[in-house]
Amino acid sequence: MLKKSPKSTNHNSSVNLMSLERMGSRYPSRLSFSRSMLRTMVKEQWNIRRVKFDLDQQGYGRAIYEVDVSKQTYSLICFSQYIDDNERSDRVIADSWDTAYVLHIGKISFDDIERLNKNIPLQEAGRNSPDELVLSRANKSVRLFEKVVECLSNGIQPGIREINNVGYLLRTTAVYGSGKFGLADFVRTKAVTHFNQPFRAEMLTLFVIREFSIQLVEHIAYQRNPKTAVKLDNKIKHYFII
Repeated sequence: MLKKSPKSTNHNSSVNLMSLERMGSRYPSRLSFSRSMLRTMVKEQWNIRRVKFDLDQQGYGRAIYEVDVSKQTYSLICFSQYIDDNERSDRVIADSWDTAYVLHIGKISFDDIERLNKNIPLQEAGRNSPDELVLSRANKSVRLFEKVVECLSNGIQPGIREINNVGYLLRTTAVYGSGKFGLADFVRTKAVTHFNQPFRAEMLTLFVIREFSIQLVEHIAYQRNPKTAVKLDNKIKHYFII
Protein backbone atom coordinates (compact mmCIF):
# COMPACT_ATOMS: atom_id res chain seq x y z
CA MET A 1 0.00 0.00 0.00
CA LEU A 2 1.37 3.35 -1.06
CA LYS A 3 1.73 5.99 1.56
CA LYS A 4 1.29 9.64 0.85
CA SER A 5 4.37 11.74 1.32
CA PRO A 6 4.01 14.21 4.15
CA LYS A 7 3.35 17.75 3.01
CA SER A 8 6.28 20.05 3.30
CA THR A 9 5.99 22.64 6.04
CA ASN A 10 8.84 24.68 4.61
CA HIS A 11 7.26 27.79 3.13
CA ASN A 12 10.60 28.76 1.63
CA SER A 13 10.98 25.60 -0.49
CA SER A 14 10.75 27.56 -3.76
CA VAL A 15 13.52 29.83 -2.58
CA ASN A 16 15.68 26.83 -1.71
CA LEU A 17 15.06 25.23 -5.11
CA MET A 18 16.07 28.41 -6.91
CA SER A 19 19.19 29.05 -4.88
CA LEU A 20 22.36 29.80 -6.82
CA GLU A 21 23.93 26.61 -5.52
CA ARG A 22 21.07 24.45 -6.85
CA MET A 23 20.77 26.33 -10.14
CA GLY A 24 24.51 26.07 -10.71
CA SER A 25 24.46 22.33 -10.19
CA ARG A 26 22.01 21.95 -13.08
CA TYR A 27 24.18 23.64 -15.66
CA PRO A 28 25.28 22.47 -18.12
CA SER A 29 23.32 19.31 -18.85
CA ARG A 30 22.07 17.37 -21.86
CA LEU A 31 18.93 19.51 -21.73
CA SER A 32 20.86 22.78 -22.06
CA PHE A 33 19.87 24.45 -25.33
CA SER A 34 23.52 25.06 -26.20
CA ARG A 35 24.39 21.35 -26.01
CA SER A 36 21.21 20.13 -27.67
CA MET A 37 21.82 22.62 -30.47
CA LEU A 38 25.35 21.37 -31.08
CA ARG A 39 24.17 17.74 -31.08
CA THR A 40 21.59 18.64 -33.72
CA MET A 41 24.19 20.42 -35.86
CA VAL A 42 26.48 17.39 -35.77
CA LYS A 43 23.72 14.83 -36.31
CA GLU A 44 22.21 16.68 -39.27
CA GLN A 45 25.63 17.70 -40.64
CA TRP A 46 24.98 21.41 -40.88
CA ASN A 47 27.47 23.02 -43.25
CA ILE A 48 28.90 26.46 -42.39
CA ARG A 49 30.98 28.26 -44.98
CA ARG A 50 32.41 31.73 -45.36
CA VAL A 51 31.25 33.29 -48.63
CA LYS A 52 32.47 36.85 -48.16
CA PHE A 53 35.34 38.28 -46.11
CA ASP A 54 35.76 41.85 -47.30
CA LEU A 55 37.91 43.28 -44.51
CA ASP A 56 40.74 45.80 -44.74
CA GLN A 57 44.15 45.47 -43.08
CA GLN A 58 42.74 46.61 -39.74
CA GLY A 59 39.84 44.16 -39.91
CA TYR A 60 37.11 46.67 -40.78
CA GLY A 61 34.46 45.80 -43.34
CA ARG A 62 31.94 42.98 -43.67
CA ALA A 63 31.84 39.22 -43.80
CA ILE A 64 29.07 36.78 -44.69
CA TYR A 65 28.68 33.17 -43.56
CA GLU A 66 26.11 30.76 -44.97
CA VAL A 67 24.70 27.82 -43.03
CA ASP A 68 23.12 24.97 -44.99
CA VAL A 69 20.48 23.03 -43.07
CA SER A 70 18.72 20.36 -45.13
CA LYS A 71 17.41 22.28 -48.14
CA GLN A 72 17.42 25.69 -46.43
CA THR A 73 20.19 28.27 -46.17
CA TYR A 74 20.66 30.87 -43.44
CA SER A 75 23.11 33.76 -43.67
CA LEU A 76 24.96 35.64 -40.96
CA ILE A 77 26.31 39.01 -42.00
CA CYS A 78 29.02 40.57 -39.84
CA PHE A 79 29.86 44.28 -39.79
CA SER A 80 33.20 45.36 -38.33
CA GLN A 81 33.91 49.05 -37.84
CA TYR A 82 36.38 51.37 -36.18
CA ILE A 83 35.37 53.02 -32.93
CA ASP A 84 37.46 55.04 -30.52
CA ASP A 85 38.45 53.30 -27.30
CA ASN A 86 36.45 55.89 -25.35
CA GLU A 87 33.28 54.85 -27.22
CA ARG A 88 33.56 51.17 -26.31
CA SER A 89 31.11 50.11 -23.60
CA ASP A 90 29.53 46.80 -22.57
CA ARG A 91 26.36 48.52 -21.36
CA VAL A 92 23.11 47.77 -23.18
CA ILE A 93 22.46 51.50 -23.62
CA ALA A 94 25.73 51.99 -25.54
CA ASP A 95 25.38 53.33 -29.09
CA SER A 96 28.72 52.26 -30.62
CA TRP A 97 30.10 48.73 -31.14
CA ASP A 98 33.13 47.16 -32.75
CA THR A 99 30.98 44.60 -34.54
CA ALA A 100 27.30 44.00 -35.32
CA TYR A 101 25.48 40.97 -36.76
CA VAL A 102 22.20 39.69 -38.14
CA LEU A 103 21.00 36.15 -38.92
CA HIS A 104 18.96 36.19 -42.15
CA ILE A 105 16.66 33.56 -43.66
CA GLY A 106 18.06 32.50 -47.04
CA LYS A 107 20.93 33.89 -49.07
CA ILE A 108 21.52 37.62 -48.76
CA SER A 109 20.84 39.58 -51.95
CA PHE A 110 22.50 42.85 -52.92
CA ASP A 111 19.38 44.77 -51.85
CA ASP A 112 19.37 42.94 -48.51
CA ILE A 113 23.01 43.85 -47.92
CA GLU A 114 22.40 47.53 -48.66
CA ARG A 115 19.36 47.59 -46.37
CA LEU A 116 21.15 45.79 -43.57
CA ASN A 117 24.26 47.91 -44.00
CA LYS A 118 22.15 50.95 -43.11
CA ASN A 119 20.23 49.39 -40.24
CA ILE A 120 22.27 46.69 -38.47
CA PRO A 121 25.07 48.93 -37.14
CA LEU A 122 22.32 51.16 -35.68
CA GLN A 123 20.92 48.22 -33.65
CA GLU A 124 17.90 49.56 -31.69
CA ALA A 125 17.68 52.66 -33.88
CA GLY A 126 17.40 50.58 -37.08
CA ARG A 127 14.57 48.49 -38.46
CA ASN A 128 14.65 44.91 -39.69
CA SER A 129 12.39 42.65 -41.73
CA PRO A 130 10.65 39.36 -40.83
CA ASP A 131 13.42 37.63 -42.80
CA GLU A 132 15.86 38.47 -40.00
CA LEU A 133 15.88 36.16 -36.98
CA VAL A 134 18.58 37.47 -34.64
CA LEU A 135 20.30 40.81 -34.10
CA SER A 136 23.51 41.02 -32.09
CA ARG A 137 26.58 43.11 -31.40
CA ALA A 138 29.96 42.60 -29.76
CA ASN A 139 33.02 44.49 -28.62
CA LYS A 140 36.68 43.50 -28.74
CA SER A 141 38.19 42.30 -25.51
CA VAL A 142 40.40 45.11 -24.22
CA ARG A 143 42.60 42.59 -22.40
CA LEU A 144 42.86 39.83 -24.97
CA PHE A 145 42.05 40.82 -28.57
CA GLU A 146 45.17 42.87 -29.31
CA LYS A 147 47.37 40.49 -27.31
CA VAL A 148 46.29 37.51 -29.42
CA VAL A 149 46.78 39.47 -32.65
CA GLU A 150 50.28 40.47 -31.56
CA CYS A 151 51.20 36.89 -30.65
CA LEU A 152 49.96 35.45 -33.94
CA SER A 153 51.62 38.17 -36.00
CA ASN A 154 54.95 37.24 -34.40
CA GLY A 155 54.47 33.55 -35.10
CA ILE A 156 53.67 32.38 -31.56
CA GLN A 157 50.55 31.03 -29.86
CA PRO A 158 48.88 32.93 -26.99
CA GLY A 159 49.12 31.47 -23.50
CA ILE A 160 46.25 29.29 -22.28
CA ARG A 161 46.29 30.93 -18.85
CA GLU A 162 45.73 34.38 -20.35
CA ILE A 163 42.91 33.06 -22.51
CA ASN A 164 41.21 31.38 -19.55
CA ASN A 165 41.45 34.57 -17.49
CA VAL A 166 39.32 36.39 -20.10
CA GLY A 167 37.69 33.71 -22.23
CA TYR A 168 36.66 35.69 -25.31
CA LEU A 169 37.99 37.72 -28.21
CA LEU A 170 34.67 39.43 -28.86
CA ARG A 171 32.08 39.88 -26.13
CA THR A 172 28.43 40.10 -27.14
CA THR A 173 26.64 42.91 -25.33
CA ALA A 174 23.19 42.00 -26.66
CA VAL A 175 21.52 39.16 -28.57
CA TYR A 176 18.00 40.05 -29.71
CA GLY A 177 15.30 37.86 -31.27
CA SER A 178 11.58 37.05 -31.21
CA GLY A 179 10.19 40.16 -32.87
CA LYS A 180 12.48 42.85 -31.45
CA PHE A 181 13.06 45.81 -33.79
CA GLY A 182 11.10 44.20 -36.63
CA LEU A 183 12.80 40.79 -36.43
CA ALA A 184 10.75 37.64 -37.09
CA ASP A 185 8.63 36.72 -34.09
CA PHE A 186 8.91 33.22 -32.67
CA VAL A 187 5.62 32.08 -34.24
CA ARG A 188 7.05 32.78 -37.69
CA THR A 189 10.45 31.36 -36.74
CA LYS A 190 8.89 28.03 -35.72
CA ALA A 191 6.75 27.92 -38.87
CA VAL A 192 9.32 28.70 -41.58
CA THR A 193 12.73 27.73 -40.14
CA HIS A 194 14.47 24.79 -38.46
CA PHE A 195 14.64 26.68 -35.16
CA ASN A 196 11.46 25.32 -33.59
CA GLN A 197 12.83 25.52 -30.04
CA PRO A 198 13.68 28.63 -28.02
CA PHE A 199 17.18 30.12 -28.37
CA ARG A 200 18.32 27.82 -31.20
CA ALA A 201 18.62 30.63 -33.75
CA GLU A 202 20.44 32.70 -31.15
CA MET A 203 22.86 29.86 -30.38
CA LEU A 204 23.66 29.38 -34.06
CA THR A 205 24.35 33.12 -34.34
CA LEU A 206 26.75 33.02 -31.38
CA PHE A 207 28.45 29.89 -32.71
CA VAL A 208 29.23 31.58 -36.04
CA ILE A 209 30.25 34.85 -34.35
CA ARG A 210 32.79 32.86 -32.35
CA GLU A 211 34.27 31.52 -35.58
CA PHE A 212 34.32 35.04 -37.03
CA SER A 213 36.18 36.33 -33.97
CA ILE A 214 38.92 33.73 -34.49
CA GLN A 215 39.20 34.41 -38.21
CA LEU A 216 39.24 38.14 -37.50
CA VAL A 217 42.33 38.00 -35.27
CA GLU A 218 44.05 35.66 -37.72
CA HIS A 219 43.32 38.06 -40.58
CA ILE A 220 44.63 41.13 -38.75
CA ALA A 221 47.74 39.23 -37.62
CA TYR A 222 48.51 38.18 -41.19
CA GLN A 223 47.98 41.69 -42.52
CA ARG A 224 50.31 43.03 -39.85
CA ASN A 225 53.15 40.62 -40.57
CA PRO A 226 52.57 38.21 -43.51
CA LYS A 227 56.02 36.60 -43.24
CA THR A 228 55.76 35.41 -39.64
CA ALA A 229 52.03 35.28 -38.87
CA VAL A 230 50.46 31.96 -37.88
CA LYS A 231 46.90 30.81 -37.28
CA LEU A 232 45.53 29.79 -33.91
CA ASP A 233 46.27 26.23 -32.96
CA ASN A 234 43.15 24.04 -33.07
CA LYS A 235 43.82 22.91 -29.50
CA ILE A 236 43.57 26.54 -28.37
CA LYS A 237 40.49 27.58 -30.34
CA HIS A 238 38.03 25.61 -28.21
CA TYR A 239 39.00 27.67 -25.15
CA PHE A 240 37.30 30.73 -26.62
CA ILE A 241 33.66 31.55 -25.91
CA ILE A 242 31.52 34.47 -27.09
